[in-house]
Amino acid sequence: MGNDFDNIHVILVEPKEPGNIGSAVRAMKNMGISHLRLVNPPEGYHDDDEQKKFGYRAQEITQNSKKFTSLTDALKDIPVAFLATSKKGKWKRDFLLPEQAAEMIGQRAHKEKIAVIFGREVSGVTVDESQMANYFIYIPMAGAYPSLNLSQAVLVVLYEIFKKIGKTPALTYPKTAAKKEFERLYDNIWRLMKSLLIREPDKGLFHRSLKRALNRTRWTNADLAVFDRFCKQVRWFINNKTKEDFKEEEP
Repeated sequence: MGNDFDNIHVILVEPKEPGNIGSAVRAMKNMGISHLRLVNPPEGYHDDDEQKKFGYRAQEITQNSKKFTSLTDALKDIPVAFLATSKKGKWKRDFLLPEQAAEMIGQRAHKEKIAVIFGREVSGVTVDESQMANYFIYIPMAGAYPSLNLSQAVLVVLYEIFKKIGKTPALTYPKTAAKKEFERLYDNIWRLMKSLLIREPDKGLFHRSLKRALNRTRWTNADLAVFDRFCKQVRWFINNKTKEDFKEEEP
């Protein structure tokens, strides 16, 4: 069961206060999860008194945490990402309840790294950041203006994962490619579309729809290589063929 827990990585995007990090790592410790990645955390959070106070007996998680300058970098080596968010919208689909997400994580955690992402306390994540998630987790709450603080959201989601890890039948399937490999394919397809004179700006409707579509797949490195080769071959053809090559052959 320990190996399954080792594949779970919690990512906090720009946490506002060191104390929020401390509360989150305490929740992680209680649920048996030890890998923490931080996107642009507050300076000096390791030694902050409030962080140490709220993260009582969980400081090994804080000290071993990894810092990144963007969510893209934090996800490069991770194939599957779940984003906890209370905000729905055009670019956020495939919402799951925490227990549904935990079921899926429990099926996969034996084989591949999985990220569970929590956004900024006030503003969540940007549209571009949300495009990196494969699935979205929605925590239902009562009240006209429901709201959980960061550590509460972390605890709710990780508790459901804790209940499922090691108890959910594992799926048998090829290992999904890491996010950095998908990023390469996004860029490859986009360069091809621009060579075909697509009339759309970067990060427009097509680009975002492409990311959403590819993030719904379970493609392996070999699968991505097929589409990479296709894009490269089309670009080569555009650059090297002449009008004579398009003439129909005589019967």
